[in-house]
Amino acid sequence: MKRIFYACLLMAIGCMALETMSLDKLDKPARWKVVGGVTVEAAEGVNGQAGVVISHLPKGTAQLQFAFDDEQMDIFDQYQGVSFYVKGDGSDCWETIGLMHNYNYTYLYFVPLKSTEWVKYTVAWRDFIPEGQCGMIQQSGGIPACGINTLRIGCRWKIWYDNAQIPEHSLMISDVKLEPVVNRPANTWKPAPFEGVLAKLRNKEPLTIQFQGDSITAGTSLANKVAERYSIKTEELLRKWLKNDKINCVNRAVGGARTNDERAWLQRDFSGDVPDLVTLWIGYNDKSGCNTVGYYKQTIADYIDRVAEITKGKSAFLLFTPGPGKGPRFTMMDDYAQAIRELAAERGLPCFDVSKLFKAFGKKEFSDTYMADTAHPNAKGHQVVADALCEFLVKAAGITEPKPLPPPEPVVENHTSLTWDFEGPMDNWILELNAGPTDEKAKDGKRCMKLLCAKGEKDHTRAWSQPIPVKAWQKFTVSGDLLAELDHDEGIGVYVVEYEDDAAKGPFRNPLVCMGRKSLPNWSHFSSEYKVPEGVKAIRLLFWSFKTNVGSVYLDNLSLQPR
Repeated sequence: MKRIFYACLLMAIGCMALETMSLDKLDKPARWKVVGGVTVEAAEGVNGQAGVVISHLPKGTAQLQFAFDDEQMDIFDQYQGVSFYVKGDGSDCWETIGLMHNYNYTYLYFVPLKSTEWVKYTVAWRDFIPEGQCGMIQQSGGIPACGINTLRIGCRWKIWYDNAQIPEHSLMISDVKLEPVVNRPANTWKPAPFEGVLAKLRNKEPLTIQFQGDSITAGTSLANKVAERYSIKTEELLRKWLKNDKINCVNRAVGGARTNDERAWLQRDFSGDVPDLVTLWIGYNDKSGCNTVGYYKQTIADYIDRVAEITKGKSAFLLFTPGPGKGPRFTMMDDYAQAIRELAAERGLPCFDVSKLFKAFGKKEFSDTYMADTAHPNAKGHQVVADALCEFLVKAAGITEPKPLPPPEPVVENHTSLTWDFEGPMDNWILELNAGPTDEKAKDGKRCMKLLCAKGEKDHTRAWSQPIPVKAWQKFTVSGDLLAELDHDEGIGVYVVEYEDDAAKGPFRNPLVCMGRKSLPNWSHFSSEYKVPEGVKAIRLLFWSFKTNVGSVYLDNLSLQPR
C-alpha cells in the first residue's frame, strides 16, 4: 500500500506544478546516526515543524538517512536545490549542512551560527561542494539529486584560521525541504583587473590582500606563525618599502586544506570586508589525496569564479604556483605548478611562481636551508617568499623606489657547542615513557637514544635534553642521525623547544627542526639552522614520536653548534 501511495503521489506531482517537498519531519532524534561526541535532541522547530538541536560540535557528526526508496527518490532530479532553517548559538563558528549518498559521497554548505533566530537558507545544488574528488550534484561526474539520501550535520574540521581549535558549538535545524525553483542566476562576474591593485600601490592608497591556502600559508612549523609567516612579512615589507601603513594583509589559511575546502569555505572566508586582492597557494594536500591534475585545475578555476561572484568583481586574483617540498615532493608538485601557470595564462591572471623561486636554489640548498620539514618552509623560507612577492608586486606596479635594506642583526657572541653521542652521563635529560639510551643500532660507538613506541600508548614518547641557556640572535646548526623502524608511522621529530625562563620552566613553544613522516629503514642525517628569537632565554632539544606509532626510533650524534 505504501508503494502504491507514493506512486500515485509521483503521478499527481507530475500532472501539476512542482511544489516544495519535505525531506524529513525531524521528529525522531533516535533515527540519527551519531559519530563522535555530538548529541541530537528534539527541539521546537519553525513553521509548525519539529526540529533538532545538534550539540558538542565539532567533536563529530550527526547523520539522518531519509525514509525514501530509490523509486520515490527519482523525483528529486526535478528539483533545483534544498531549503532549511538554522538557528545558531550566537558564536562566531560556522558549521556544515551536508548532503550525502550512502554515507560516502558528501556535499557541504557552511552556515554561520551567529544568529540566535531562525534563518532560512535556500541553496542550489551547485553550491553544495564535494568533500572528495568528484563532480557537483546534478553535473557530469557527480551524484544526481536522486542519489542524495542522507542529511549530515558537522564535518571533519576541528581547526580554522591560524590553525586554532574550533570552539565547541551547537545549532538547531528544522523544515528541510526540496525546492522546485532556486533563484540562482548564472555567474557573470570576473575578477577585478590586477591593474587596480597596482594603481593603489603606486598611489599609496589603502590596500587589503587576503591570503588563502593550507598549512604552508597558515605558517605551520614556525615558532611564531602569526609573526613569521610570509603574509605578515609581506605586509611589513610593503609598508616600509612604499611608506604606506594602509596596506593590510589578512590570512585565511587553514592547515590541511584542499581546493574543495576553499570552495566550501567561500561564504565564511569572504564574510567580512571585500579584499582588493586575493592570493591562493594550495595543492600539497590535494597531491596527498591523489587528486588528478585535471581535477586540481578545474576546482581552482571554479574557485576563482566563485570568489569573483561573492565579491561582485571587486577583488583581483593572484595565483601562486604550489612550491616544491623535500624529498620526492621536490618534483611531485611540478604538474600542479604547470597547471597554475596555464590557468593564469588562460584567464589573463597574474602568477607568482613559488615553484620557480624555490627550485632556483637547487634541491639540497632548498631542503637544508629553507624547509622545516617535507612540506613546510621555515622562517627563512617564508622570508624569501615575502621578499620575492613584494619585488613581484612593486616591479609590476612600475615603482622604482629602491627596496629598503633589512636592519643589521645584532652580533652576539656564541660559544655554546654541545654534542650528545649518548655514550656517557645524560645529566638533566627528561625521558618519558619508553625513552632512553640503548646499545641497539648505534650508528657510531656503542650507544644511541631509543624511543620504543608501543601500541596503545596514551601519550607521545619523548626525550628532552638538559636546559641550554641562550641569547636572542644566537645562531645554531642542529644536526644528528635518525633511524626509524616503524610498523605504523604518524610522525617523528627533533625540535628546538623555546622558553622565556632561564631555567627552561613554564610555557614553551617548539618550532620544528627535522621530521621524518615515513619510516627510515637506514640511518638518515639531518641538519637545520636555528636562530634564537627575541624573548627566548633557554631551549631544550626534543626527540619525539607520535603516540600512535608502533616500533622503534633511534637518534645518534645529536649536535648543537654555533654558526
